[in-house]
Amino acid sequence: MHKTFWFQLHWFLGFVFGILLLIVGVSGAILSYEKEIMNVINKDTYTVQVPQNQERLKEAEILKIFHEKNPSEKINSISFSSDLEKSVSVNVVKEGERRGVTTYLNPYTAEVLPELVGKDFFMFVFRLHRWLAFEGTIQGVGKQAVALATIAAIILTIGGIIVYWPRIKNGFVKSLTFSFKHKKRAFLSTMHGAIGMWVVPFFLLMCLTGLYWSYDWYRSAMFTVFQVEQPKRAAPPQQAQGQGQGQKEQQANKTQNGENRVQKQVIAYDDIASTVDFFNSNVARDYRNASLRLEPSKNGTYTISYLFADATHFRESNSMEIDFKNEKIVKESKYEDKKLNEKIMSSMLPLHSGEFFGWFGKLSYFISSALMALFVITGYMLYYDRWKKKRAKALKQK
Repeated sequence: MHKTFWFQLHWFLGFVFGILLLIVGVSGAILSYEKEIMNVINKDTYTVQVPQNQERLKEAEILKIFHEKNPSEKINSISFSSDLEKSVSVNVVKEGERRGVTTYLNPYTAEVLPELVGKDFFMFVFRLHRWLAFEGTIQGVGKQAVALATIAAIILTIGGIIVYWPRIKNGFVKSLTFSFKHKKRAFLSTMHGAIGMWVVPFFLLMCLTGLYWSYDWYRSAMFTVFQVEQPKRAAPPQQAQGQGQGQKEQQANKTQNGENRVQKQVIAYDDIASTVDFFNSNVARDYRNASLRLEPSKNGTYTISYLFADATHFRESNSMEIDFKNEKIVKESKYEDKKLNEKIMSSMLPLHSGEFFGWFGKLSYFISSALMALFVITGYMLYYDRWKKKRAKALKQK
């Protein structure tokens, strides 16, 4: 009776959520190697050839050249690397736009490099993975559908273990194998179960971390369980109290817009040069990427966020607040100094993608996500075979 219940629940959830799980699994597999694929197809953007007998320009010099060529664009930040072959990028807000865009520059000439290829494709896959590519007011529907499919995947995994338990109990190693000598339903069933056991830990970890972005209460519970203070989100900007007042403000902004366009962003090139030089002199080792916001703090210091060259994943972020005038580090925060529970909660996305565990974790997650297609297809085939036999039996009885 106990096994029958879980079997019925397993096939029912698989039948209902199969297509959703197929979409989420395959899209997750594609996203697993997004960085590697982007690096290959955008080699001329991410890297440059080091010219002979020519020194690399200082970050402040690159900013000055770029800003003089694009005076109407506001530069938010500049990112650079200790690797001499890596390009430099600046995050800029173009006139008439609200969000910043990243432009890549040659660190030896400050010339603009080609735009990234494939960014729109991976953005679509990401939206497919998280919201089923729904947009606007129905985006929440896609989000909830993915969340329910994730919960169903957890129950399917647990139910699969329970249904498959007799074979596991009789021989654990043998339960992880299947034979091509088996025919039709026997082959599909043993392959479905055996391969499913291979990916159980990866499935559970992917699903349990995936719910982090689905429900606020779940995310808060995770911070509570791991005894880490949850970061507070910035409050949304307050809307105008009346539509008429808002229209008046918009009209006033339009009248001042011409004056604002003429205003040129003032960049303290000497201060930025001193800050970057001090950072390079005091950083512990080579870094893959360092980002400096051009807007200093109220007390005149600059903060540089950076990632060491030997970092396992992109969330191993460090920061250094620099007082360039007095040549001292005001505050420094390193990922390696955090406790394990803090590392886990600050690395939820690498945990979800497998990047937290290095190349092995990423490969295992990629295979597990891609295998979702196999489980869904074989599951539907098993269901169809079972339905066909029951139908034939019913017809025979009639």
